[in-house]
Amino acid sequence: MIKEFKPIKRPTAPMPDDVKIQMSYLRCCGLSPDRAFSECKKLVKSGKSDFVSSESAASWIVEYENVFAKAMIERWNLDDPPKYWTGDDGK
Repeated sequence: MIKEFKPIKRPTAPMPDDVKIQMSYLRCCGLSPDRAFSECKKLVKSGKSDFVSSESAASWIVEYENVFAKAMIERWNLDDPPKYWTGDDGK
């Protein structure tokens, strides 16, 4: 049962290069989206992570959790993400 509705927060700018690099690395490590997100949160909060090295990428991933999850689950081409996630869907 859904307890709280959160509006989808979409980035207004293209995904930064350091985020693309970090997400590619997390995919190569074979981490689940939940575990990868937890590692990003861990780096943002404590400054330490076994898998995530870029604090700016981790901050972006934590801010746009829904985009990160969709990208990991759907295995997006990070150089050409779906337009509806960047707000450039022609509407």
